[in-house]
Amino acid sequence: MQKYFHILLVSLISLNFFGCAHNSNKDGILEDRAGYNSTEEKNGLSMPITRTKGQVKKAWLHAHEMPTGDYFGGAWVYLLVEETKWNFQEKN
Repeated sequence: MQKYFHILLVSLISLNFFGCAHNSNKDGILEDRAGYNSTEEKNGLSMPITRTKGQVKKAWLHAHEMPTGDYFGGAWVYLLVEETKWNFQEKN
């Protein structure tokens, strides 16, 4: 019985490692869908359109007692430092 348990345990562990292994190419599908560094064709002419990523900073608010007497346990706060911008050339 113990022999079968060890075989089952080794099989499950090895399946876990082989199940997580993949060999996919990361082509930036989400980046393409978001519109970063894309060109749009308008009347047969391509116009370069770029989108800059916004900058987000993460800050930790430490645990402390509020002025009302409540206890704040601490939390992460995400701050938007720079907004996303779309840049494209105006047609002359």
